[in-house]
Amino acid sequence: MEWNDDGPRTLKAVVNLEGTLSVSPHSARQKANGYLGRYVAMSIQADEPILVWRKHPVWRMQFGLSLRGLGRVATLGTVEVDAQTREVIPLSVDEITHVQERANALALRLTPAAEAAV
Repeated sequence: MEWNDDGPRTLKAVVNLEGTLSVSPHSARQKANGYLGRYVAMSIQADEPILVWRKHPVWRMQFGLSLRGLGRVATLGTVEVDAQTREVIPLSVDEITHVQERANALALRLTPAAEAAV
């Protein structure tokens, strides 16, 4: 369908999906938070899962940095958990490094510097 910027288009889809999910959204989020805490940073938490239906369905979650006294300060990325096996789809080393660098920069900017004890 050609799409011009001259107004909205109507889309109609009839979808018939069937499958079995072995992993609940709550369980997927717990698994994601365990992974993020272990491999990325303890202060990073996953949001509510959204089911992505494909050949191998996954629960997809955004995750973000939370700081004491400030709460959630930024969304940093997404993580996926296999909806059949409960396995986390691992982030690459580069993705983890990038998230850690962004989280560190935010934490340094948003939290007061500690004063040296005398």
